[in-house]
Amino acid sequence: MAVLLPDRQLTAYVLAHPWGRDARGVAVPPPPDARPAPRGPKPGAANEQADGSWTLRVDPADWPLESGDVLSDGTHTWTVVTALLRRVPGHGAADYIAVVATLNPPEVP
Repeated sequence: MAVLLPDRQLTAYVLAHPWGRDARGVAVPPPPDARPAPRGPKPGAANEQADGSWTLRVDPADWPLESGDVLSDGTHTWTVVTALLRRVPGHGAADYIAVVATLNPPEVP
């Protein structure tokens, strides 16, 4: 098993989950310019994949992360697509959140 060491400081902007509902019970997302209070910065790592997506390793203290939440290292900003809390039995210091995200704005080749 390879260990991905932190290579940057990540700040998480976590939206309120679950979203509020309208009169019909449909989830209503927050306004697109709404930015919640930051969590961090905390050590993390990010790698660009061949398909243009990004995988990030985030401090487990930022759990829960949901689709639509934002991560930033001050240079890059990513929107979370999926997040999964990964625990390493017997080694809590190695726990992390595995995130697949998209870069905002996307890089143009």
